[in-house]
Amino acid sequence: MKMKSAGLAAIAVLMVAASTLVPLSFAADWVEVGADTQAKYYVDVDSIQVDGENVSVLKRGVFTQVLSDTLGGVPATFRQTIGTVEIDCARRINRITRIDMIGDNGDVVWSSGPMKKRVWEDVRPNTHAETAMEVVCARIKKSRAQEYFYMTSDNECAPNLLRINFQARRNNHVN
Repeated sequence: MKMKSAGLAAIAVLMVAASTLVPLSFAADWVEVGADTQAKYYVDVDSIQVDGENVSVLKRGVFTQVLSDTLGGVPATFRQTIGTVEIDCARRINRITRIDMIGDNGDVVWSSGPMKKRVWEDVRPNTHAETAMEVVCARIKKSRAQEYFYMTSDNECAPNLLRINFQARRNNHVN
């Protein structure tokens, strides 16, 4: 299947794929977030990183057919893409900050490299991008909530008063 560069860019945008590449062997927890006629899409929940208001995650597209294109002036074939997606959970927007094309042998056949100036885009409803955002943002909310509670020796949930007091003082709620 021959794809034009514009088609490749469209798939990359639709995929809302990914700033650092982590080899597949290190990605411990790929969760499926959607599929279409061309591919299945996954996020690696172990790759989630919070940076202020934004969250980044690795996203992978596994295509149903081997794709061919000329990337950087060199013919390449690939069946997977792995990218870094940056998400703003509160504003429901995202952007791809890196995308890598992976050949059948697992090697990177082309890489965009870091794309720090990418435009933020709205996450469209009923897409794998929306599911990816929901999975990632729910994990962040859960992990933040766990900072404020702990399990006692009796297996009961108790507030982490040191953490709550520290956060309140930091936010100038307690003098």
